[in-house]
This record gives sequence, structure tokens and C-alpha cells, in this order.
Amino acid sequence: MRPHPSARRPRAGLSPADVVVALAVAFVVILFVLMALPRTRETARLASCRRNLAQIGQAVLSYQATTGGLPFVGPLIPVDRPIDEAPPSPHRAMLDGLGAADFLGIDVLKKDARSSHATVPVGGVVPGFLCPSDAAAFGRFGAPTSYRACVGSDFAGTDGPFAPGRAMDLHEIERRDGAAFTAAFAERLLGDGRDEPSWLNYGLVGSMAEAPPPDAWRGDAGSTWLPADLRYTLYAHAETPNIVAPRVARDGRSSSMGATSAHVGGVNVLMLDGSARLVAPTIDADVWRAMGSIGPELAADPTPTPRN
Repeated sequence: MRPHPSARRPRAGLSPADVVVALAVAFVVILFVLMALPRTRETARLASCRRNLAQIGQAVLSYQATTGGLPFVGPLIPVDRPIDEAPPSPHRAMLDGLGAADFLGIDVLKKDARSSHATVPVGGVVPGFLCPSDAAAFGRFGAPTSYRACVGSDFAGTDGPFAPGRAMDLHEIERRDGAAFTAAFAERLLGDGRDEPSWLNYGLVGSMAEAPPPDAWRGDAGSTWLPADLRYTLYAHAETPNIVAPRVARDGRSSSMGATSAHVGGVNVLMLDGSARLVAPTIDADVWRAMGSIGPELAADPTPTPRN
């Protein structure tokens, strides 16, 4: 006798081994997704930081086109002087010179870079001045900046595009090392707000040959973008990135304050041609110092001997 058409064979259920395999596969997939999330987020933060620097680069180029030179940094003041006596930072000089509330959207190719911007801020947080990878510093200070202008290749900052007391323009730099090979700005992590030894902070010293005593550490690095000062808005290429014991001389005129970041691959550096690049902490020290210098003075072309 044939079975009734509606009769069905019973299906075999999943065995315990099948369940274990399925759970293991699901666990591996979830694990890979969770492992990829931090990398994806850091990649986005790295790109955002680079865009911030690129916008500063547009501001530098626009300022050069508008004024015929780079922002001038006046003589620096000792650390025990009131900070309102300090000269304005390159950040402030560019905001004032371009009539901008921030650097977002500035394009050097526009005829008037100021037309789309609001009133220049007196202080406070400026959009584009903070690296998103320095998330722990958000809200720590009133007018912070993660980005600093390059004073040079040595502790005294004598040969950089923003060397104190030295007027400079891009045409002169192009004649020397070239704008594409000269650092303009770089990122530097903010201080942790505590006056104690940390690579985020800096130690005050009488000279750069000294080590800072425990009670000479300050946690306000990068806490304001307003003054031109090695504690807040300027940096040097005297030592390679991610230095662990930054020092600032009490006379305010020399420092080992360098570039640091929370990025896995290194620090973002803005070149004077407006491009931003990631530089590894393992970069050769001589190459790093060369990036911080505008290069040597070129000898004048000899006057040709007149022909008879």
C-alpha cells in the first residue's frame, strides 16, 4: 500500500555538534567585526585630523596671498610673565588677517576667503583646532589647540617658517628647501591638566641641558591658541616625534616641545605647500630636523663677466 500523499518524512534535527559549529562560526564573525571597529574609527579620526591640518594649510596660503608673507611671530616672553604680554600666535594672526571665525571651508583659489566667515573669536574653542584622536582632552581647557606652528630644527627655533622675530614668505622658502619639503604645522597632544611628569605635559628648566625637577612640570600644554608661545602654539623639530620628556626653558625662548599624537601610525604634519602627511616616530632624526628648517641661505648668483 502506497503512503498517503500528505504524509511527510520527519526531518532530522541539528545535532549537538552542528550547534557547536554554528555558534563557533557566529562567535568568530562577531569577534572580527568588533576587532575592526576600533581600526575603522581610528582611520576616520586620522583622516579628520589630516583635514583639519589641510584647512590650516589653506589658511596659510590665503594669508600669504593676502599679505605677501607668513604670519610674523614676535619675540617670545619668559614663562613668568603674564601671558597677555605674549605676541599673537600664527593661529590668531591668520584668523584676524583673513577675518575668519575658523579655517573650515577656506580655499586659496577663492578671490575673497573672508566672505563666508563670521566674526573673529576672541577666545574659546575653534572648530578644526582639535584632533579627534585626543578625545580625552575635550572640555579640559577653554581655548585649546592640537596644532602648532613650526619654529625650526633646533631648540631655539631659529630656522623655521615661524621662527620668532623673523619675517618670512613662501617665495623665499621655495627658493631654499621648497615649500613641499618644509613643515608648517604639526599636531601635539594637549596636557592632562595635572602638574606632574607626563609625555603630555612639559617641564620647566633653566637651560635645555637640564632635566626638569618633579615640581617644575606643568599640565597646560596647548591650553590656548591665542599667544605665540612654546608651551601652547609653537613646536620644534629638535627631537623626533612622541618625545617622552618635553622641556621648555624658563626664558620662553627655547624648547624641546615636539610633535606628538594618539594615532597608531605616527603624527600628522602639514607642509607649506598645503599637503598633510603622516610621519612615523621612527623617522631618521636628520630627516626630521631638515623638515623643520627652511634651509640655508642661498649664495647670490655671481654677476656674469661682460664680454668684449
